[in-house]
Amino acid sequence: MSWEIQGNLIEVCSCNSSCRCVLGPAEPDRGWCSGALTFSIERGQSDGVDLSGRAVLWLIDLPHDFSRGEGTVRLYVDDGADEQQRAEIEAIFRGQKGGPGEVLASLVSKWLPTETAPIAIQDGGSVSVNVGGVGNAELNAIKSGDGQATAVVNPPVLGLISINRAELARGDGSKFAAPEMREWESGGHGSVSPFAWSGG
Repeated sequence: MSWEIQGNLIEVCSCNSSCRCVLGPAEPDRGWCSGALTFSIERGQSDGVDLSGRAVLWLIDLPHDFSRGEGTVRLYVDDGADEQQRAEIEAIFRGQKGGPGEVLASLVSKWLPTETAPIAIQDGGSVSVNVGGVGNAELNAIKSGDGQATAVVNPPVLGLISINRAELARGDGSKFAAPEMREWESGGHGSVSPFAWSGG
């Protein structure tokens, strides 16, 4: 049951910059919130299955804010994953193997069937994620006048999933449309956060 993964969380949501849920319970800009959390796994393993280089999209619709949960979620595992990798990734991100994934799963009242899709991630100053047939995330880092990243450190909500730094970005142009889920476009919020998770 032991596992560990590390990489980057690339996140956009329907709210304006910056997402107030990061700081705790808050009313979303539109009264509801939809988010796309792409986990780019740089290195990792689960029960001996190598997960390095894999990616998963955690797509969620919420009737309120993150802290109140009641979300509808569908996972998209990148189509380069083999059957074992997909099974381990699905178990981690549905909270079946403990750790931060279990916290995420506590927000979910309805799971839709997991799908596979090509997930292309590019990071060349700006960050983009394209999930074939589902949507795309476009993030442009928010920086200070001298080029330093603008970041939220020790954000309460992200801290619950063992993330202590989120580098803020504009997510304008990001949009997602998945079967049985709300179609939405980002109001501007985006962030990139390093993560290191483990369980078991």
